[in-house]
Amino acid sequence: MRITRRFHACVDYTHGDTTVIVDPGSFETPENLDSADAVLITHIHPDHVDAAALDAAKTKNPALAIYGPAELAEHLSSEYTVVADGDTFTVGEITVETFETPHGTITSFIPLPENLGFILNGTVFQTGDSFPRLSERLRGVETVLIPVSAPWLKMLDVDTYLGESKPPRFIGIHDGIDNDNGVTLRTGLLTKLAQHHDLEFTPLRPGESVEV
Repeated sequence: MRITRRFHACVDYTHGDTTVIVDPGSFETPENLDSADAVLITHIHPDHVDAAALDAAKTKNPALAIYGPAELAEHLSSEYTVVADGDTFTVGEITVETFETPHGTITSFIPLPENLGFILNGTVFQTGDSFPRLSERLRGVETVLIPVSAPWLKMLDVDTYLGESKPPRFIGIHDGIDNDNGVTLRTGLLTKLAQHHDLEFTPLRPGESVEV
């Protein structure tokens, strides 16, 4: 399976002739949105779902399948499939399991949305805005895509997660609010964390891909 970073939290996954895009948010619309086979939405924050762009893509390509939490219905005009923790479905050559964990706390008073993670083909896990521990249920996961920059996040959160969960490989995403200086700084810190925890870190900038 090929993993291609788009922008911020948006990632597309291609296996054979199947392409699944996760979290096409409002920061930037991927150019292949309306040609994908499916779109998966982790939660309703606009940096993870651009409802207008998704509705436009669905209008242009009615065969585009959309999966997301129940709350998405309040924002999206198009029909979509509601998924929740434990749901499993198949899109072409890609199998998807839904894994719910709490969204990271932003402030003491801002309500948090339902947050879904998605496990693709049993080996790749995109967590949404969360740091779920690699439990027995996630035994086969080899690559985890985790947020590395957010108003609710500090690098110590990443450090703690990597130390406790020990994913064999990790890819940092959710850095669309960083300028070039911030991206460079975080890449250096993530490299050091990988060395410290004896893990493989695969840095990807928007447009770059890796085969897993």
